[in-house]
Amino acid sequence: MGLGSSRRDAPVFSVHGRLYRILDTIGQGSEATVYRCEDQNAAQYAVKVFYFSRYSPVDLRQRIPNFKKEANLLRLLSTRSRHFVHLIDYEYKPEENIGYMIMELGDGSLRKNLSGVPLDDPIRRSYWRQIVTILKDLHDMRVVHADIKPDNLILVNNVLKVTDLGLAFRVASPRQTVRRTGVRGTLDYMAPEVFSHQTSHKSDVWSAGIILYEMTYGRPPYYAIVDRNQKVMAISSMVPISFPPVRDRALFDCMRRSLSANPNLRPSAQQLLGHPYTRTF
Repeated sequence: MGLGSSRRDAPVFSVHGRLYRILDTIGQGSEATVYRCEDQNAAQYAVKVFYFSRYSPVDLRQRIPNFKKEANLLRLLSTRSRHFVHLIDYEYKPEENIGYMIMELGDGSLRKNLSGVPLDDPIRRSYWRQIVTILKDLHDMRVVHADIKPDNLILVNNVLKVTDLGLAFRVASPRQTVRRTGVRGTLDYMAPEVFSHQTSHKSDVWSAGIILYEMTYGRPPYYAIVDRNQKVMAISSMVPISFPPVRDRALFDCMRRSLSANPNLRPSAQQLLGHPYTRTF
């Protein structure tokens, strides 16, 4: 079904002269909305649409460069690893004050497979290996993602691919810790040091550890704290995480190490690749 089909009432937009039609909404974030769309040949994609008109002229000075930075970074990373969503094209249109990113369409995010109950071990282990591979790819390319969470891990033919590089940044060396103004990210997956404005590859390891915890127990460790301020206090003050007993000692050790309050005690991506839980089939 192409653009000349019965979907004539659906919004149409263009990126570098190529027409696309929006079909439905995939997700809504603080920075943009993601839609499913199709081109003139009925090939389907995901499009991330940034509505810059909601921002003041002062904010636009940062928002538009950030949009271009995110697109260029995703384009670079997707050429070097299959675990990054492939960017098809992007364009900022000043006359509309809208930015478009056309990306490959996945089968949904990891979030849809997390329904509040533990995953079976073979599935959990398969996802974990891929998440650790993503950490290693980011580490090798000296990129800190800074917002790793199930919603930003897209399944494409059962391969996990990371997306949404809006908070990502480059580092001069893999061990560099960057002091960032403001505290941004997704609360349940943010490392304690982020609240002290310190972010590094080890912060991504914490986020991955939270996902492993969620795949194991059904919920993130601080999920029961409903009040946001109380949750911020619990994470930032490093309230100890409860680890209910699990039969697999390697799984328990992997979670515990990844969620060390001190980032210096957390394993690197390379060390996680060699961990017994990641290696065991």
